[in-house]
Amino acid sequence: MTPAQFRAVGDRSLEILRSLSPIKTGNLRYNAIKLEWTDENTFELFVDKRIAPYMPYTNEVWRQKLIKMGNFLPGQVVERMRTWRNPNEGWFDRAARVIALYVAQASGGTIKI
Repeated sequence: MTPAQFRAVGDRSLEILRSLSPIKTGNLRYNAIKLEWTDENTFELFVDKRIAPYMPYTNEVWRQKLIKMGNFLPGQVVERMRTWRNPNEGWFDRAARVIALYVAQASGGTIKI
């Protein structure tokens, strides 16, 4: 694989990660996901924690939370456990798998998963 072909693989990997990332404000997708070349044969694809420190929470399971709900009866407050499902749960894990398979296929290698 030529350096130009490998650079195209890196650029495509960045596009894949960005396309699979959650988007609400665009900060994570367009500002925090970065690609850096350490040399012509090595690239690093990462999420900049200084720009999107919340990124790990977009990938994790959301835990149960004790909430107070009022207005059932005048003056009564009821405590309940509430679970919200994370709609983006596991997005980074899925993206990493897709990118690993893509890089292996593009470079003629294999990956054991």
